[in-house]
Amino acid sequence: MSATSSPSFSPSLSAAPAAVALHNVSVHYPSAKGLVHALKDIDLSIPQGQIFGIIGKSGAGKSSLVRTINLLARPSAGKVLVAGRDMLALPDDQLRTARRDIGMVFQHFNLLESRTVLGNVALPLELVGMPKTDIQARVAELLDLVGLGSFGDRFPAQLSGGQRQRVGIARALASKPKVLLCDEATSALDPETARSILALLRQINADFGLTIILITHQMQVIKQLAHRAAVLDAGRVVELAEVSELFLQPRQDITRSLVEDVVPQTLPEPVAARMRQVMARHPGEARLLRVAFLGEDAEQSVLSELVRRFDVDSNIVHGQVDEIQGVPFAALTVLLRGTAPALAQAIAHLQQAGVRTKEITP
Repeated sequence: MSATSSPSFSPSLSAAPAAVALHNVSVHYPSAKGLVHALKDIDLSIPQGQIFGIIGKSGAGKSSLVRTINLLARPSAGKVLVAGRDMLALPDDQLRTARRDIGMVFQHFNLLESRTVLGNVALPLELVGMPKTDIQARVAELLDLVGLGSFGDRFPAQLSGGQRQRVGIARALASKPKVLLCDEATSALDPETARSILALLRQINADFGLTIILITHQMQVIKQLAHRAAVLDAGRVVELAEVSELFLQPRQDITRSLVEDVVPQTLPEPVAARMRQVMARHPGEARLLRVAFLGEDAEQSVLSELVRRFDVDSNIVHGQVDEIQGVPFAALTVLLRGTAPALAQAIAHLQQAGVRTKEITP
C-alpha cells in the first residue's frame, strides 16, 4: 500500500475571510443555584462558504452559542463578528439590518399556521418593505429551489414535517443571508426525511457558496454534511477539526462518546473477552489494534498486504466500513499475530503509510 494523503472535505477556504468570528466569548447569568457559565472563552473562526458543525450533548452550551451568534442574547464578554462587522458595536437600527445577513432554520419549523406557504416565505420580505411584485418573484424562486413550487397555497397543517422544514429553509433564505444557522434542523424528522433535508442544504451550499452553521447533538448529521466541526462541552470548545479527523482520530472523551453513536469506539464485551483469552494464550505474539483509514486506502487490502510482506496473521474482530460524504473510510479492530519483530515491523508500516493506528487492551 502506498502512502496517500487524506482527502479534504472542505472547499478551498484557506484564503477565505471569516463569515463568523467569535473572540473570547463568554456567557454567564445568575440562577437560583448561583452564577451559570454557559459559554467560556469561545474562539471560533468560520470561513465563508464552509459548512461548519457545532456539536455537543444537552447542556453543552449550544443554545447559548446560537443566541450569541445572532445576538438574540448579548455575551457577557468577547466579540461577535458577522461578515466582518462587530455586531456588539452596532446601534439598534444597524443591528436589525445586520441580522438580515443571518438566516435561521429551527428544529420545530416555527411557521405561522394562519399563513400559507407563500405567506410564510414572504413574511421577512414584507417586514423590510419589499415591493409586492418583487416579493412574488422572490418567493416563487425560493419555493422552486426547495422543491415546493406547487405548494404555495397550502397551509402548514397540510404539509409533512419535511415539507414544513423546506418552507422554513426557503423563509430563512428570503433576505439572501450570508450565513445560515441551522439549530437542530433535522432532529424532529425521521431518518429518510432528515437525509433529504441535509442533501438540500448541501446543494444550497454548493450552488450559492452560503456559509452554513449546523447546531446539533447528532454526530450522524455532522458526518453527512459538515466540512469541519467544533465539539462543545460544558461551555467550552474542546476539539476542533476536519470531520474526517474527528471520526478517524477523536482525541477527547466527549468526542469519542459522540462518535460512538456512528462508529463504535469500544469492543462489545463478548468480543473483548474472546480477545483476552487469545492474547493470554499467545503472550508477546498477539497485538490488538484499532486502525482507521480514509479514501482509497479503505478499499485496499491493507491487511492482506501485512500477511504477504511481514508474515503476520490478521483478523478483523470488530468495526465497520462506511462513508463520510461519499468518501470511503474504515474503522476496524484488528488482531495481529506473529513474532514480536514481525508485529513491530507491520505496525510501523501501517503508521508510515498514514493509517491511524492505536494499540488497545481488551
